[in-house]
Amino acid sequence: MKNIILVTMLTLAVAGCDKVEEDTAQTNQPPSMCGKDTDCKGDRICESGQCISPGSQTLDAPISEAAAPAAPSIEYEAILISGDTAGPFDTAYMDLGTALNYQSRAGVANLMEQVVEDPEATGYVKIEKVYAFGPDRYVLVVSTGESGNSCPATTYVFSYDTKGEYVDSKASIDGCSETVEAFAEGNKLSIKKEGATTVIYNGKVS
Repeated sequence: MKNIILVTMLTLAVAGCDKVEEDTAQTNQPPSMCGKDTDCKGDRICESGQCISPGSQTLDAPISEAAAPAAPSIEYEAILISGDTAGPFDTAYMDLGTALNYQSRAGVANLMEQVVEDPEATGYVKIEKVYAFGPDRYVLVVSTGESGNSCPATTYVFSYDTKGEYVDSKASIDGCSETVEAFAEGNKLSIKKEGATTVIYNGKVS
C-alpha cells in the first residue's frame, strides 16, 4: 500500500514538473507572436510577427523633393541714379572714351578697365542700374557705345567687391537695344534687353 501511494505521488510530481516547464515555455514566448492574421484575436492583423490593430499601421512617408537652398536674409537694394552719379560711382569723360570711377583706398579707379578690353574705345558710358547687395557688394549695369559699332549700345553687368576693391564677375547682356530692363526680387536680379534674360543671384554674376 505504501508503495502504491509512493508511486502515485511520484507520478503527480513528474506531471507537475512537466506542467511548470510547459507554462514556462509559453511564458518565455514573445507576446502576441503570429504567423498569419488568423493567429490574432478580434480584428487585429499580423504584421512582422506582431498582432496589431489595422489603424496603427504606419505608411511609408512619401519622398519629398529636395528643398531649394535658403536665400540669404539680405536683398538687392536699388541705388538712386542722379545724372552721372549712382552711390559711390560716377562717370567722367576722358580724352578717349568714358570712365566709370570709384574712389578706392588707393585713389580713383576706372572700373571700365576691368570690364571692357579697351577702355579708351568705350565712347559713352551710361549707368543703367546699380544695386547694393549687403554691406560690401554692388551690381552695376552699364551701357557703352564701344568704337561706334553697329550695335547702338553694348550693355554689361558686373559685380564689384568694395572690400577687395575689384570687379569679381561680369557678363554681357544679350541684345543691341538701348533700352535695358531690370527687376530685383529678394536675392534674384533679372536683366533684359531684347535678347535672353540674364539672372544674377546673391550679388555675383555667375
